[in-house]
Amino acid sequence: MQWERVKINQSKIIPLFGIYIFVHTMIFFLYELLSLNLELSSGNFPNDILLSLVDIVRELILCATLGALQSIVFARLGVILEFPIWRCRDDKEALRRFFLLWFGINAGLITINRVANILEEWGISDLASLLVGIGLIVNIIYLPLAICWMYSGEKLSENDSFLRVFRPITRQWGETLGMWAILSISLFVALYLLSLPILQEPSIFTVVIKTLIIIPLAGIDIIVFCWTWLLCIQCRIQGLDEDVSLDDF
Repeated sequence: MQWERVKINQSKIIPLFGIYIFVHTMIFFLYELLSLNLELSSGNFPNDILLSLVDIVRELILCATLGALQSIVFARLGVILEFPIWRCRDDKEALRRFFLLWFGINAGLITINRVANILEEWGISDLASLLVGIGLIVNIIYLPLAICWMYSGEKLSENDSFLRVFRPITRQWGETLGMWAILSISLFVALYLLSLPILQEPSIFTVVIKTLIIIPLAGIDIIVFCWTWLLCIQCRIQGLDEDVSLDDF
């Protein structure tokens, strides 16, 4: 692995690590506050349709703010870890190139969860359980896949296989399974804690505790990004992707 790149650039990576965790935490804190306010004031809405629209807007704002944060911080990290091979001039370019990727992923994850909840309310429990299972799997595997796409997805030509982008993780399975194991454990621990009865009561206390539970997941995002990015670099250097050329970057 290329972990020496992280050690050499730790003075640049650590501040980004801190910025990501702080902004990520504030986004979820405000999201939970808004969720609490909606829950407590739901009776003030004239009808359920308006309440649902406000709820959808809340989710879209979450997807957009997270997508912007991920686009900017991940692009900065990518440049630091493989300068001058992988390039992104500034935050504006990062948003132009990667915002739709991360916004779409976030929206997809939330949509799966919302549809599962709706199906459960309608009594279609079997299909709801299936969607919950799919959502868990997607939550575990999506991050390394999306990072691989950031690294070289834009360089695919019409003659390239779509799966070529994912060779850094499909040809280094030991590392990939390690990442997915960490993501699985962190996800299930967080879900267990969030399901505790004490956190089901709407209050400022639950908002704070839920936000604190999310903080380690933000740190794992950065760790998995660096890990996957280094796998992409190693794949290129060792020729595991025999079709890649330095000119592509």
